[in-house]
Amino acid sequence: MRFDYTLAADFRNLSLRNANQSPVLKIKWEPGINLILGPNGSGKTNLLETLSILTGWGAFTKTHNAIEWGKQNARLSAHLSGEEDFSLSAEISSRTSVRINDKTVSFTDLRLSLPSIIFLTGSVNLIDASPSSRRLFIDRLCSLFYPPFAKRLAEFKYISRSRAALLRQGKSPDVTLIPFCKLGGWIMDARREAVSLLMKMIPEDKFTLQFMPLLRTSGEEYLLEMLKKNSRRESFALHPLDGPNYDELSIIITETHRPAYESLSRGQKRRLILYIIITAGKLIAMKLKREPVLLFDDLTAELDSEGREFTYRELEKTKWQVFITAPENPFSQKRNKSVNIIMMPG
Repeated sequence: MRFDYTLAADFRNLSLRNANQSPVLKIKWEPGINLILGPNGSGKTNLLETLSILTGWGAFTKTHNAIEWGKQNARLSAHLSGEEDFSLSAEISSRTSVRINDKTVSFTDLRLSLPSIIFLTGSVNLIDASPSSRRLFIDRLCSLFYPPFAKRLAEFKYISRSRAALLRQGKSPDVTLIPFCKLGGWIMDARREAVSLLMKMIPEDKFTLQFMPLLRTSGEEYLLEMLKKNSRRESFALHPLDGPNYDELSIIITETHRPAYESLSRGQKRRLILYIIITAGKLIAMKLKREPVLLFDDLTAELDSEGREFTYRELEKTKWQVFITAPENPFSQKRNKSVNIIMMPG
């Protein structure tokens, strides 16, 4: 799939950054690599955020902050082509509603129609980032492969908060035991299945992706055992000590049998991350029969010229539509004819 064009009205500061001084910002996108360039504060990330909403992942912060000051709502629209042609629109007020060809759809349906992978500045480095960033990467794959995943993850978070509240009140948390284990176990199983699917596309001599803890039983059975085993510690901690929130995705280099964060240089880490992202994209294309869209906020930061050229070559080979924000063009001048450059006014 790919964006042909997008329109944004009353979204953050985009109308103020519109070179045509129009209240509606319209941008034509190209099928390959699209660079969104401009100084800090020019609206690059805001423009990327419109694509995040239009691909079903939502705003980067609370939706009311996405509306230009003094306006009642913000409106986004786009036309998509590729495996399917359709029009897309989103209205943002206290909540966001999305329509495909004038029919209201859920974010789950939208993600399946327009699959994408998105990385922001704080999470693009999967290897050195926090465990939550690695979980988020797999959770987004799970949301594409298993449509109920996002809803069940939200339900589990509510159950987990309820369990913690009972512990803080000095009450027995047993009423939450079954839903906590059923939902949490299902999420843990789904994550491990997604990683297993990903590993089937990666040569074993490169590296291994593995979720810890290792489960010898189902996720539900594991949680039932661990909650009983750690009940006393949990009552002192006043919050759950087991469950999906403690999953840790490990990346082990085959040659050294050590974690990637210990074994690789910064440049090698970036190359490995890009390899994982592209492999995940191939898996998405295979499972959903649609080519994904890739969204990156400042992907090329801290890369030398060789690393930037490697990034360009690997992304260009996918033939997918890619969006990258950067303060200036990260690629060599010889690449200018093969990338679409959008300059945001300073």
